[in-house]
Amino acid sequence: MYATYHLKADELNANVIRTLKNTYRQRDIVILPKDEYDEMEKARHNAAFTEELQRRMKELDEGKGIVKTMAELEALANE
Repeated sequence: MYATYHLKADELNANVIRTLKNTYRQRDIVILPKDEYDEMEKARHNAAFTEELQRRMKELDEGKGIVKTMAELEALANE
């Protein structure tokens, strides 16, 4: 189960703590500031994007790309 709670540090109370305990039981949890979370998500997204670019570049190197002349592209644009 994955849950994200958005609240200010001063909003932590017994109910929130109880909910976290009931949700995650004996599992480890991490609480961090939103700006750090956002930075981690950005890095994860960038890594996935870079991996996809590398895969596509490899396909091009292997000749799996689609080649069109400028005339063919212009004809497609005018359809």
